[in-house]
Amino acid sequence: MSITCGIDWAEDHHDIALVDEQGKVLARARIGADVAGYTALVELITTNGGSPEQTAVAIETDKNLLVVALAGAGFTVYPINPRAMARYRERHVQAGSKSDAGDAAVLAHILRTDQHMHRPLPRNTDLALAIKALARQHQEAIWALHQTTSRLRSVLLEFYPQALKAFPKLTHHAATTILGAAPTPAAGSRLTRRRVEALLRKCGRRNDPALVDHALTALKAPTLRQPPAVEEALGLATRGLLEIISSMRSSVDALLVGGHEKLPGDGHEAARWRT
Repeated sequence: MSITCGIDWAEDHHDIALVDEQGKVLARARIGADVAGYTALVELITTNGGSPEQTAVAIETDKNLLVVALAGAGFTVYPINPRAMARYRERHVQAGSKSDAGDAAVLAHILRTDQHMHRPLPRNTDLALAIKALARQHQEAIWALHQTTSRLRSVLLEFYPQALKAFPKLTHHAATTILGAAPTPAAGSRLTRRRVEALLRKCGRRNDPALVDHALTALKAPTLRQPPAVEEALGLATRGLLEIISSMRSSVDALLVGGHEKLPGDGHEAARWRT
């Protein structure tokens, strides 16, 4: 017998609904988000006449560990777009109201009536899944890095605009290294040429007198100032954001290396990881 399974997932539990070909709800259940919960789900499907070959599963994600387990066991899993789910909910549930148990049933009905309109999760090799996971995390790490850098820019605009004139691109190592040593206008104004040269050497920039001149001119330029206490407070925030950016940049680099090592061949495809 062909049945469809809808799963409304959450962090610590999942709501389940099984529906037969005629649209009858065969079973409802709530399971834990753990091995015991997965076992209970498979037993529920089996008890109601289902099997991996005869049971299509709908869920609003393709990243959940339950999805990995079901796909590994041979079930065909259909990740349903949340926007599509909202439209189906309006069709199946009065006034489009949301409930976990109700959404599980709606997901099961989606596959019963419109399975041909949705794409199943590809059956990839473990290597392909590993590359996909690394690629996704790499992209998300880059996005988080950009968000934090934008936040740093906003903080600097509040009290240290000359830093942005010195380093328009805050993602450069020279910018984070020098601002880490001089996170306030007062500290920036005290920088010496020798100190800036030493900091640039530390981040791999040697023999760049033009950059040294530009940085010193910008950081020492007269500007409007916040009260000293405010500058100190925002300086602490700047230092903290710089530490986060440094850690995130290391994570991005590590994920890039991990993806490079996973790719077959000579690794030229790793270029697609760079954004």
